[in-house]
Amino acid sequence: MRQNKVEVVDASDRGSGPRGNRRRYRPGDPIPALQFGQHGELTPRTIKQANLTPEEEARAFEMLEVQAAYLQILECLSYPVDPEGHTHDLSALGPTKVAIAWTLALKGARFSGKEYIKKRGYHGGGLYEDVHTWVDSRAPDTAAAELKPHHRSTDPKLPPDTARLAAVRDGIAAQQVPDVWRQAPKITFENVDRDTGEEVPL
Repeated sequence: MRQNKVEVVDASDRGSGPRGNRRRYRPGDPIPALQFGQHGELTPRTIKQANLTPEEEARAFEMLEVQAAYLQILECLSYPVDPEGHTHDLSALGPTKVAIAWTLALKGARFSGKEYIKKRGYHGGGLYEDVHTWVDSRAPDTAAAELKPHHRSTDPKLPPDTARLAAVRDGIAAQQVPDVWRQAPKITFENVDRDTGEEVPL
């Protein structure tokens, strides 16, 4: 009975010689999987393992640049701020954010200008772990380091994290953080018999 053979190129040791070391696999033999990055992203190693033609490989390396731009754009769509200082939550538009970032990256959008803002983490009880605000790129990395004696929570020019610290320092009720940053409480009801520890239907 004739058996079909699968030819796979082992490109893990590709040098200046022939294009990869060819190995033959029979049906049922394990075929090495491509190794992607930590988040499933394309890497130079992935490309080298794929046994592409020179043209395909060149195109794949171009896509690495597109992928890098896509990730940068996607990061900037996290809690963006409009010209009036309002924070917007796009977390409910996850697929839309991905589509926007990917389309812009494919269209050639790249970061080349001066950056005037940067991310700064915003920490507090009941907030999402990834909450942050955008501040002047020259500002300190933490609100605590930025807070000065003359700062007041009513100053509209202060970032929200610094204004909140000023309110706490001055004994004023801390400003409410934007709803887009607040983690909704999750309440679970359990009716358990104290003697047996068994759950009783509500």
